[in-house]
Amino acid sequence: MSEIQLTYEKLWSQALQSFETNSVRIDSNLLSKTVDLRRGLTLICRPSRNVQDAVVNFLEEANQIESNQYYYKPNELHTTVLAIITNNAEFKLSEIDITSYVEVLSQSILSIPSFNISYRGITASPDCVMIQGFPQGSTLEELRHKIRDNFKKSGVKSTLDERYMTHTAHMTCLRFQNPILRNSDEFLRFLKKNRDFDFGTSELNDLELVVNDWYMSEENVEVLHRFSLKNYGVVY
Repeated sequence: MSEIQLTYEKLWSQALQSFETNSVRIDSNLLSKTVDLRRGLTLICRPSRNVQDAVVNFLEEANQIESNQYYYKPNELHTTVLAIITNNAEFKLSEIDITSYVEVLSQSILSIPSFNISYRGITASPDCVMIQGFPQGSTLEELRHKIRDNFKKSGVKSTLDERYMTHTAHMTCLRFQNPILRNSDEFLRFLKKNRDFDFGTSELNDLELVVNDWYMSEENVEVLHRFSLKNYGVVY
């Protein structure tokens, strides 16, 4: 079993305990997002339309069971390549030189080809539900390594991996904003039914550097730069 799969399995095991005791962990900021000042700088990729549609269908079904939780909009679905500056209340876009960040990332992406992420199954935590992402080949891992290395050499400020070392390729799609699941048994059956559901595969041809809030809310995301990956064909 791969390291990514092991991480998803561990998360699922922990989440089951919360769901079975109806003790999910809420995010209080979801109810007052307008006063949440946390912002960050993130390199992301977005799922292809077929994957997005499959996730939206999943969320619509989930919403019929638990309508009082927080569901991501289609345009908010994403996989984080790396959080360059982790969200915090002190971050101010006006106080950093975006050009230097674009330069480091552009250097890191040189010769990186397009790649695939297979989105298969769901996992969860006491806080949220996630679509499992599995990169095909080592391209994403290589890209992350280059970015980390180049930021270290450049001296450009970042908070890479301060919270944890990013190695998965998941998509968060649902967060808990109400501490009580109204239909906990039905909701858990629904999640188990989709534990191995195939949401499809995305070919990633470009990446976005964005300034964002904690939830990648559509109204609080600004795309600062788009990077096109070299068209060497998809690496498997």
